[in-house]
Order: sequence, then structure tokens, then C-alpha cells
Amino acid sequence: LKAKHSELCRINAVNRQLAINEDANHLRSLGDIFVTEPKNAGRLMKRAKETTKDDKGKFNKKKRFGKSIKNRCPSRFQTTVEKKFKITGGTYIEVPNSYRASQYDHTVDDYIKKKLSDRLYKLQNGTEVQRDWYSSFLLYCYDHKIQKIDKHKCITEFDDCYKKEKALIEWIKAHKIKVLNSGIKIA
Repeated sequence: LKAKHSELCRINAVNRQLAINEDANHLRSLGDIFVTEPKNAGRLMKRAKETTKDDKGKFNKKKRFGKSIKNRCPSRFQTTVEKKFKITGGTYIEVPNSYRASQYDHTVDDYIKKKLSDRLYKLQNGTEVQRDWYSSFLLYCYDHKIQKIDKHKCITEFDDCYKKEKALIEWIKAHKIKVLNSGIKIA
């Protein structure tokens, strides 16, 4: 039984590595520059330190993303992508921890903390954006020479990119494609 379990784990690891290589090759085919946030799987695995209760009096779970990290291997994925881009002449840029793309709001030039469960949220000017798209837009606006957000690029390119995002969301809804954890509701 133990040998069978070991063999299944080995097969799972091989399949995971093949999937990571396939995704990395696809990303490399899309362009020459890859901008990402630093690897933080260790921080995602950490359990909550304090025991808390919900409004019904039940204890909240302390566990976080351990099993998801085991199944998806985000650090290995980033390492593989980094190697692919560097070996093939592309540019791999890892933004500093202080960048915090998921919290920045370019309309007020400030960092606003949001819950992880808020997939769609409104910027301070009232524009509703999808969280992952907006984070990728802010990574697109990163100036690696000064290692900060290029605010001018954010302002000048936001409207065009936002129109494309809205068109994509409408296309997803029209074709009834379910995108997990995106906040996009299909009627």
C-alpha cells in the first residue's frame, strides 16, 4: 500500500512538472518580457496565529493554502518561467515586495487594502475592475529602471486597457464561460 502511494505521488509530481513546462512554454510564446511578483508560497502556507470566531460563535479555521500550494507548486512554476525567459533571451522582472500591485489605486495614487475575497471592486473614481486584471495592468505599468509604478503610463493607458477588459468580460458572459475565482457572474 505504501509503495502504491509512493508511485501515485511520483506520477502526480511528473504530471505537475509537465503541466508547469507546458504553461511556461505558452507564456514564453506570448512575449519577451515577463513581470511578476516575488515568490511567496511560504507566507501563503502559514497558519493564522490567533484563534477567531465567526458571528455564529464557531471557531474559524486556521489553515490557509497548504494543499493548494502542494498541488500547484507556484514557486517551481515561477522558477521554470524565469529559466525559460533567461535561456531564450527574454526579460524576467521580479518586482520588489513593496510594489503591492493588488493594493494600489492609480486614481488616488495610494495603497488601499482589500480582502482576498473581493474579486471585483471599485476604484476611488467609481470604476469597477476585476482584481486580477487590475493587478496585471499595474505590473504592466511597472518601470523596472526606477523600480516604481509609472504613474503617467497608468493614466494614459488605463482607458484603452479597461475597454479591452470590459469587452473580454462581455465575451466571457456571452459565451457562458465559467472562470473560477474571477467574480464574473454568468446569467
